[in-house]
Amino acid sequence: MPAFREENAINLISQQEASIDGVKASFGYAQNPDSLNNVLPAVIHFIPSFGSTPRAFPNVWANSMVFQSILFIMPREAAGGKLRYIENAAIPFGQKWREKFQDTTVITNLLSQLGGVKVFLTGGQYGAGGPLLTFAAVEYIGWIFSWDVVNA
Repeated sequence: MPAFREENAINLISQQEASIDGVKASFGYAQNPDSLNNVLPAVIHFIPSFGSTPRAFPNVWANSMVFQSILFIMPREAAGGKLRYIENAAIPFGQKWREKFQDTTVITNLLSQLGGVKVFLTGGQYGAGGPLLTFAAVEYIGWIFSWDVVNA
């Protein structure tokens, strides 16, 4: 069983994301590309925080990780900037993520492979541009999915 680490959590979730219909690439831990050309829609990962709480003496910890899967679907200026074409391509990915990560088999596999008690998709935010949906100075239409992963 892989250790409860950011690397393993992201790699396991990345493998599941790559199997979602329409996703061309989901990059594993510290594998984010220099360019998104020819790999869209693509997912990269960002680790904004972790938590640690002592559970027992000596040196037994409850650890938690919060991280984000950032799905870049297309540049904001794609399709001549016609919003209806962009939204038709982008909005369905929210449902695709929920269907994938609210499936009992997927959750059970993630929990058992990571040795966690919680590996949950906690939310998604659709948007364009901004700090997380801009890559290599290009604003993208996409989703920011949030994860909560806990080992005890």
